[in-house]
Amino acid sequence: MLESFSLKYLEHPLIWPDTVEFRLYQKRIADVASERNMLVILPTALGKTVISTIVAADILYNYKDAKVLVMAPTRPLIMQHRESFLRILKLREKDTVLLTGKTPPGHRRHFWNGEARVVFSTPQVVRNDLLEGRLSLEDYGLLVFDECHRAVKKYAYTEVARLYASQAKYPLILGMTASPGSNLNQILEVCRNLYTERVEHRTEMDPDVKPYIHPIEVEWRRVNLPDEYLKIKAVIQSMLDRRVRWLCNKGIIQRNPKYVTKTTLIKAGDDLRYMLETSIEEERGQIFVAIINQSLALTLFHMLELLETQGLHTLKSFLNKVDRDKKEKRSYSLLVSGSDYMKLRTLVDNSSTEHPKINLLRQNVKDQLRRKPSSRMLVFTQYRDTASHLVENLNAISGVSAERFVGQASKVNDKGLSQEEQAERIRMLQEGELNVLVATSIAEEGLDIPAVDHVIFYEPIPSEIRYIQRRGRTGRKAPGKVAILAANDTLDMIYLYASSRRTEKMRKIAENVNSKLQTIIRKRPKPPPNPLTPEELKTLEMEAVQVKEEPEFVKTELETMKEFNKKVARSSRSLYMKLLERGVSGATLDQLASDIEFEKASPHVVKAALGLIMKEGWVTEPVRGRYVATSAVKSAGRKTYEIMVEKIYAGSAVVLVDDKWRARLESQEYSGPRNLIKKNARFKASAKLYRLEGTLCISVNEVTEILDR
Repeated sequence: MLESFSLKYLEHPLIWPDTVEFRLYQKRIADVASERNMLVILPTALGKTVISTIVAADILYNYKDAKVLVMAPTRPLIMQHRESFLRILKLREKDTVLLTGKTPPGHRRHFWNGEARVVFSTPQVVRNDLLEGRLSLEDYGLLVFDECHRAVKKYAYTEVARLYASQAKYPLILGMTASPGSNLNQILEVCRNLYTERVEHRTEMDPDVKPYIHPIEVEWRRVNLPDEYLKIKAVIQSMLDRRVRWLCNKGIIQRNPKYVTKTTLIKAGDDLRYMLETSIEEERGQIFVAIINQSLALTLFHMLELLETQGLHTLKSFLNKVDRDKKEKRSYSLLVSGSDYMKLRTLVDNSSTEHPKINLLRQNVKDQLRRKPSSRMLVFTQYRDTASHLVENLNAISGVSAERFVGQASKVNDKGLSQEEQAERIRMLQEGELNVLVATSIAEEGLDIPAVDHVIFYEPIPSEIRYIQRRGRTGRKAPGKVAILAANDTLDMIYLYASSRRTEKMRKIAENVNSKLQTIIRKRPKPPPNPLTPEELKTLEMEAVQVKEEPEFVKTELETMKEFNKKVARSSRSLYMKLLERGVSGATLDQLASDIEFEKASPHVVKAALGLIMKEGWVTEPVRGRYVATSAVKSAGRKTYEIMVEKIYAGSAVVLVDDKWRARLESQEYSGPRNLIKKNARFKASAKLYRLEGTLCISVNEVTEILDR
């Protein structure tokens, strides 16, 4: 458990002094999370990561052989976790490793089995390595699942938790989120999938949290759609109503057409596809017709949403996609062939009116910079096309420097951002090279950008999870401001009220969810503590200072992999020489590690080096667990010579063969380690003696054993 606490800072053997502000709610949550599987629901900026470091410190200190695995959905987010852990905990560089998709699977196996006590990874990598047998979670004393509301259905978190529960000696799970969901069944699904035994929930109004909350001012800014938009809306609505009425008349949707939503249409599509799978051949033609109508209705609903919430620029981009893909998609082909579509296309192409929210956004940004020239802003929007258009509009304002922040995937005429480019744009915003980032959902989850003091929703979103995530990007270190832009009498307003209603519902459910949880019966008793000794702790502190004082000293996964490869290559040469010295008797892995102890090669480096030279065919394993140089095995039972190097010349040497004959050894006639050719070196080799112009010469085929060097 945690040790004593000062009034101002948290004290723990593995936490650097004067680093973590003492907060009673964090201490209480961490105390329980060190004993039981827990789901922590905390408003953004209240220190979920700090709680995870405190629990990790407990495990690492009390169980010195245990490891900790920290997971987050994206590479930028997991990198932030690693930075936080290194800033707070007494960890050496070798105590942590970052594993993402950038690290090849073959290398990840060695890092999982390596010295690192805290591994930071994305859940997809963990799941893949578990399923492929590259990883066992047997020795992991704690798994941290950040943004754990994702632990539903087939997301990687669910499989990782299941395998951890079956493999670990005593599994301990800490899930963290600001927004678990507004549906009781969804929250309970997360709890079941993470084997949650207790939920700890705090709101901004809880007395132990309230002193640490920075106020966030939320403002709704509304506009009316212009007449041109209303005309276009009427055409789309007419086309949509016709398709919806057809679906209702056929009984596929059983509700009043006026109340059919996007969710209704999506569910109808799922039902139709299920009907198609279970139907007989004679029924499938009618079902195909229904699926096409459902797909058309969903497409038209999407077009209406783009017009109302995004504007003509984004709608035009989508219509261009429909025209481009009409040969591949049957519903698109039917759509563009209709007279209503031609009318719609004409109206859209002949209009250049911007959505009034763009002017509202421009004014909002200008007002913010006038009040606070050093302000940093995040603008959220659903679509990349809108993001590009907003960046173009914002950069036309004097004093604004804006860039997009989007995901990695590239689309037609729209290149994504690599993870390095994403990290660079976050840095540019923090340091003032940019003052506005226009982001899609990629920036909603978890990214800690303390400089952001103003967040703008270009459109409301119905998801309470995404609403809380967006809102939480400000107010982290100081009071913040949120502006939500919406168009009256549109889907904007429906989504705005939906997110508010669901957020309040989520809070009420989270407060009472503990009564619904099932008791987890553990297969094994909790192991007795095996804490670090004072001497081990002192050594750790001395070696961890460099990381604390020079955080840039910690390598990226690519740098770690390059250094690891260098160590493996260097150790492989040493191992081969040691095996040659041992001859046909060979050596075990432990003996080899002891042989090259002077090189300070860790066990997982030695193992990787051995694997490399076995793959190259230099070493074999004639008996399980004992390794022998291949040349030594081949030489058994055949004539070999004992050779000593007497003199060395440019390109040749004079050697003494079997302490009887002197022979000339030309460079091109020698196949073996080059560092053996030095004065007085002695080795055995498979070789051939021959005379050239009266001079005895030797050709060395393979060195089979090193005698003295």
